[in-house]
Amino acid sequence: MKKLKYMLLMFIPLFFLLLTGCSKMSLSTTSKEYSADGLVAVVKGQATNYKKLTYTVAGKTKKVAVDDNHFAISVPVSTKNQNVRIKATNGDKVETKLVKVKKARALQNYLTFAQTYNYTLLSMGQPTDQLQLISKDGMFTHTKTDGTKWYYNVQNNQLMGIATKFSYNDFKSKTGQKNFATDLMITSKLLGADGEKVLKDFAKQTKNASKNSTKTSMNQITSNGVNFNINLSAKEFYLYITKY
Repeated sequence: MKKLKYMLLMFIPLFFLLLTGCSKMSLSTTSKEYSADGLVAVVKGQATNYKKLTYTVAGKTKKVAVDDNHFAISVPVSTKNQNVRIKATNGDKVETKLVKVKKARALQNYLTFAQTYNYTLLSMGQPTDQLQLISKDGMFTHTKTDGTKWYYNVQNNQLMGIATKFSYNDFKSKTGQKNFATDLMITSKLLGADGEKVLKDFAKQTKNASKNSTKTSMNQITSNGVNFNINLSAKEFYLYITKY
């Protein structure tokens, strides 16, 4: 009996020590530096046993969404390096991580692009598809009259990147093909790329991709320093236009 009591006295503190260790708050990231992936850099990590989790970039703080202790923070890339401060709190306990999002090269001045784009569409008889001339730092969506959505990342008045998505069903119609080809041609030329070459390479790659249902991306198309990257999903494809 004395031996049993002695063993209990030894194991009970150990049990509570392990229990305390299991409930300890933790915060980690997969890297200290992140580069652009599309229009954003994705900061990934894990957090456990916290009450509140936030991140701060350029003085703006937002909540972090967590799924099964894992998180992914999308930070629009800029022409300058950006510090991302991630903070986990639980009562008086605080843990922080500071990571860097590397700077990227801009496509061109946003106002210059928007003015030229609007003039081009006006000359084509599309006055309702005008881009906003002034944009705050961040991402915004431009929805055209045909329903196509184009996404723009503008930082410090610089156009960092453009993206769009297009469903395969829309692409099967002649109207859908024409609309996409026109948009891609205009955007490519305004950015200094060879629009005809880009369209030709795109058509060739989509034809090859249709023969391979397991393919999730195409080879990067580059023209005069402008990069076109295409990711494929089950129902649609995503196009990213950048200079990085």
